[in-house]
Amino acid sequence: MSDRKVLLTGFEPFHDQQVNESSQVVKEILNSGLEGVQISHKILTVDLAGSITPSKILDNEEFDAVLLLGLSRKSNIIQLERYARNKISMKFPDNSGRKLDNEIIQHNYPDMIETTVSIHNFDEEFDSDDDVKWSTDAGSFVCNETYFRTLASNSRIPVLFIHLPKADRVSLGRQIEVVSRAVILMINRPKLSVVGALLRDKKNRIFSCMRPEGDAWSGWWEFPGGKVDPGESMQEALSREIKEELGILVNPKSKICEIDYSYKDRDVNLNIFDCGLVDPQDITLKEHGDSRWLAREELLEVKWLPADLPTIEDWYLNGIPQSNLDP
Repeated sequence: MSDRKVLLTGFEPFHDQQVNESSQVVKEILNSGLEGVQISHKILTVDLAGSITPSKILDNEEFDAVLLLGLSRKSNIIQLERYARNKISMKFPDNSGRKLDNEIIQHNYPDMIETTVSIHNFDEEFDSDDDVKWSTDAGSFVCNETYFRTLASNSRIPVLFIHLPKADRVSLGRQIEVVSRAVILMINRPKLSVVGALLRDKKNRIFSCMRPEGDAWSGWWEFPGGKVDPGESMQEALSREIKEELGILVNPKSKICEIDYSYKDRDVNLNIFDCGLVDPQDITLKEHGDSRWLAREELLEVKWLPADLPTIEDWYLNGIPQSNLDP
């Protein structure tokens, strides 16, 4: 398979800044390279011409993904920008001397355009990284203008803008690591190993959880559990996830079922383990929006995640499997 082609951009220094970390990160990644990735790069000018450059490049070349980098001088973290807004307003002039106040970037376009990367995949990738967060406000300077113009010109491939902080707040090496991971994530279809817990009460009802507001699958229901981290066994991962999500200790034993499911943006291998009887009073819901104990006849009363649904439908028809862990 040939290398995937990615357009990676940063900006020149602007205003009172002598260094722009975004261009430094681009140059370092270009020098070291990324396996399986053909990187085309551009250091953009901080003006109208620079904001138009990525969309012009896309008009003439085919890419598998576009990652735009910029500097957020006051940020203490790396910000993944979820939206570009159709507004430009400047507190100081750009490098061409242009200074606009609350102007529309492109007429006859929506007020806001969302990134075309998989939100869920980025949530999974950076879930444990406290210095990497989604932002819903990309500002109103040339960074946002560039992002909006690029998204407006292309919706077919993954496009994302990342705001980087100054290097004295997050090291340049850390910034390079995060940006490199983002590039790989944008061009590769993730294959996730996921574990779920079958928890029962004394009435043989099973425990289900609803994804919280703000999640890519908000309002959908699932088995409690999560992703298996590198170096973990499935049982170790499930015990950790249940402690984090529900505040209880479980000792997974027998595997109830295994499901392979292909979502639009990723492939999932889901393994459900029998974790025995649980006292409902011991559970503290820490991460989910809601929960329910469901009897067999109630199993289809909630909207299950697509990967979970085939198992639930089977149990609804044929009964919830008996546990060999119950006293």
